[in-house]
Amino acid sequence: MTQRTPEERNKAIDKIVAELMKRPVAHLEDHHFTEPEPIKCKWCGSDDIIKHGVKEGIQQYLCQKCRRQFSNTDNPYGMRTTVTQIGDSLNLYYTGSSLTDIAQHLKTVYNNPVDRSTVYRWLIKFTKEALKLFEPIHPKVGDAWIADETVIKFNDINYWVFDCIDRDSRFLLASHLSPNRGTAQAKRLMELASERAGKVPKKVITDSLRAYLDGIELVFGSETKHIQSSPFSEIDSTNIVERFQATIKERTKVVWGFKTPQSAGLILSGFWIHYNYFRPHLSLNNRTPAEAAKTKVPVKNWTELVRKVGMIQ
Repeated sequence: MTQRTPEERNKAIDKIVAELMKRPVAHLEDHHFTEPEPIKCKWCGSDDIIKHGVKEGIQQYLCQKCRRQFSNTDNPYGMRTTVTQIGDSLNLYYTGSSLTDIAQHLKTVYNNPVDRSTVYRWLIKFTKEALKLFEPIHPKVGDAWIADETVIKFNDINYWVFDCIDRDSRFLLASHLSPNRGTAQAKRLMELASERAGKVPKKVITDSLRAYLDGIELVFGSETKHIQSSPFSEIDSTNIVERFQATIKERTKVVWGFKTPQSAGLILSGFWIHYNYFRPHLSLNNRTPAEAAKTKVPVKNWTELVRKVGMIQ
């Protein structure tokens, strides 16, 4: 075989390269990969951000538009636990789980070993924030309300919880905690219910407790008819609120361990939010009382609440 000269070899290589260049070159199509989503400011939504140091191993960012700092995590500001876990914890608590059970749940399900005292701090913080959102809301309730009372113990001392519910929507208008169950307590219950509903009812249905006689008249006068009834009456029965009182088992668990009525009062307010706005009711076709009352709400569950208020610095 005749050996090629260097010049001939170079020409042959150039010819092969030229042929290869004529063929289509494999390339990645756009749909073969996805570009990472740009990080946006949690506060104003701007994408004009810069890196701003690292805190506890987490990258921090600074928004050039609103000049606020944030991290690209789903944690409330200044907290190490995610929005989902905190929201889950609040929901578990207001459906009757203890702080210890919730801490164990977080460790088992999320591998997040937190102390029950941490869960308690979440509970107080976000219940207060929830009250700021929900207390100004006036539900669209009917003209017939039902009132009743039940007992809760604190350090072996009886305290009475007075409740007032709208008959049509099952919306819990007011709960009032007191060591007594006299006229003053019945009067205060009616005042709270009227303030929340933004109206005066045409009738209030109660049991035979005498405190309601003067309490209702002192607040509503002749505008409201007071009907004393029982769960077994065919007309204007109190059975709706009696059924509601079955949930007192959940509420008793909620306030169990609280040593003062003051701290328990806040938690009872949180239960009021949970019952009206977050907990579907079978008797309302799996709607909440707020939905039955055609009431617009800022958030629909505890997780949304934590995300809404927990991102505020």
